[in-house]
Amino acid sequence: MATSGASGKINKAESIYRLLKSEIEDGTFVPGQSMGELMLVERTGASRTPIREALRRLAADGLVDFTPRLGATVARISLQSARELFDFRMILEPAAMRLVAQRAAQEAGVRDVFVKFDERLAQLRAEEPSEDRTRRFYAFTEEFDRAVAAVTPNAYLNRSILELRPHTVRLRRLAHTAPSRMEVSLIEHQLMCHALMDGDPDAAAATCREHLAQTIGTIFDALLADNRVAIDLGA
Repeated sequence: MATSGASGKINKAESIYRLLKSEIEDGTFVPGQSMGELMLVERTGASRTPIREALRRLAADGLVDFTPRLGATVARISLQSARELFDFRMILEPAAMRLVAQRAAQEAGVRDVFVKFDERLAQLRAEEPSEDRTRRFYAFTEEFDRAVAAVTPNAYLNRSILELRPHTVRLRRLAHTAPSRMEVSLIEHQLMCHALMDGDPDAAAATCREHLAQTIGTIFDALLADNRVAIDLGA
């Protein structure tokens, strides 16, 4: 019985962690917002123990800060940290894309993965803008990035890319505040798919790098223009 109870507590903490992580990433909880224990207990119906464990894990992920008198708050977005995140992504992801393109040139199964992604992109581009289309595009980009990581023939690159995902996802909604940005991003993803389908390492790396450069520019514009987002101008 004791073992079952302990397992239940672990499972509850895991489910609360995943819920809060998702809500931070999708903007339900915004940067700088308080994440008080009592509020979270009422919101989730969980006891304080799994709430505290979830908050500790979120802090280890860099998504929650603990400060004197304020307790737990959603980590603020720093312009410097956003810049550093994308600088690091611009090292990792073009290198991964280059390796994946090399594999795609030699392995039909890898190429087929991105043929299917390209078909989905063509369908999305043909649709009229809508909230559902935006939601499906976000799901697509998550799948695309994870697929690139999965077929990257370097375990360290794979792990590093996936570890950055929570921070990248949190900034994603800022990247598409300009209505035209998502349409351009669709084209950028299609160019990346075509480079992978063609087995062209140079084009794969270049299109990935251009996509990241355009994305961070849009994020910076959004951060500086939106007073509702809690940001730090420095580190």
